[in-house]
Amino acid sequence: MEEKWKRMLFYICALLFVMVVYIGMIEQKTKERLLTASREAADMSEALQAQGEEKDTGPGGTEDTEEIRTASAGASGETEAQGEAETQKEAGMQGETETQQEAEAQGETETQQETETQKEAETQKETEVQAVTEVSQAKQKKETGKEGGLTIEDCGENPSIRVLICSDNYSYDYHSAVSIGCTSDFILEYSGKKEEHSTSEVLELTPESEYLADGIMTMTPLKEEGKIILPNLARAVQCPAYCGKMEVRVQDGALLVINELPLETYLKGVVPSEMPASYPLEALKAQAVCARTYALKSMSGGRAAEYHADVDDSVSYQVYNNNRPDQRSTEAVEGTRGMVLKKGDGTLVDALYYSTSCGRAMQDDLSEEAVFCAFMDTGGAKAYEASETWYRWQAFFSIEELTRLAGLWQEGFGQVYEMSVAERLKNGSALRLAVSGEGGSFEVEGEYSIRKFLSPLYTPVIAQDGYEADGMSLLPSAFFYFVPEYEEGTLTGYTLKGGGYGHGIGLSQNGAKGMADAGLDYTEILSEYYGDTLQY
Repeated sequence: MEEKWKRMLFYICALLFVMVVYIGMIEQKTKERLLTASREAADMSEALQAQGEEKDTGPGGTEDTEEIRTASAGASGETEAQGEAETQKEAGMQGETETQQEAEAQGETETQQETETQKEAETQKETEVQAVTEVSQAKQKKETGKEGGLTIEDCGENPSIRVLICSDNYSYDYHSAVSIGCTSDFILEYSGKKEEHSTSEVLELTPESEYLADGIMTMTPLKEEGKIILPNLARAVQCPAYCGKMEVRVQDGALLVINELPLETYLKGVVPSEMPASYPLEALKAQAVCARTYALKSMSGGRAAEYHADVDDSVSYQVYNNNRPDQRSTEAVEGTRGMVLKKGDGTLVDALYYSTSCGRAMQDDLSEEAVFCAFMDTGGAKAYEASETWYRWQAFFSIEELTRLAGLWQEGFGQVYEMSVAERLKNGSALRLAVSGEGGSFEVEGEYSIRKFLSPLYTPVIAQDGYEADGMSLLPSAFFYFVPEYEEGTLTGYTLKGGGYGHGIGLSQNGAKGMADAGLDYTEILSEYYGDTLQY
């Protein structure tokens, strides 16, 4: 019996010991977490103070030109081939984007668990964002004070922008018919009437519809979170949804569809459609500033006035709502709210952008043929995007294929004897192409025209990683040189050795990605591409 009590007493003591140890561990862990939180708060305070005191290192500078407006990618309006490349790029990044989104979702869940309530977490985040914004704006005000060169300013504007919604796959400006609905109840205005309709209604519109008897109809969601849907419109996402209101007009016997919404909301549909959301946040911020600048400049240009719009949603302006808004791209837009690029005289920069550069630095003069060829062969190895697929590429054009292409340009030209670059821009892009042959000689002038003339529709273009692109309607870029190929002393064709993807003016999106990966912030990225030297 005595042995039994001894064992019981031993168990009670052991249990008490375990409880004491456990309570001690909890107290120690609590102290460590409080200490960590305190240190993080101190570090954040010091970082914000250091950022506010940081001196401006000066803009990097790049060339800026009015040329190639019709040949742009993204904001620069790259045409069909750029659209193909962007599709390939987005497809390649899809898995990465989904992984990133899952990681972010997991991180958000952990953060929510560590805070006492979701409300406190949101309040803390808003406070931090406000502090960072104030520091950023203070730094930008100092930049604004510089004489000449580039400035990054808060334009303080959020006007409504009118976006022409093109037909399936951006084929046409007009629609023959439109299916339109709303995720909430909505107001329909037409023929002097104003009616409330249910979310279950999907309107099937043609130019002869009763709602368009006066030639115009407007749909506006009743709820702020309501979105207008075009269920049959072919885009990268199914059943694209649009914020703001939608206007449908009858013009030239067909329908125009125009989305009107606040500029900052519009940008949340542009950034993920122009740059993969998996790219670093600072690269996305640089893209957001470019997109905002380009949109504001377009709104004052009147190029789409005949369609009662400011821009359209295709690569002719900026791709909009082809991909759904993403948390990270939305953060980039909100984190740069109102920020635009301006020249020293206060006018907006022509904020062009494109996919990939050939590695040329702003100070390099590559207008001479020998200098350009040497650079393409040996230079640019340390460029931020040197590992990107389209950083270097090549394609072989036989004399037979060049003769076919010359015949499309000048009917009956006959066999091509020789082809060369007659003139280059300072950045190395081919400006004039000289063609001689059986029918005499002619020149192709302009970056876009040269890329269109040398269309590799039936010639595979081989990227530096071995990827072969078939059926391209445009040459990847005009940064190339000719290497003549001979067999037994007879010219059989030319190998084009080139680099980059896009027109090469303004921001390189993959360059921005590389710079952000290297630790540069969006102001430093923009200064590199849009700095003091804004003209050739």
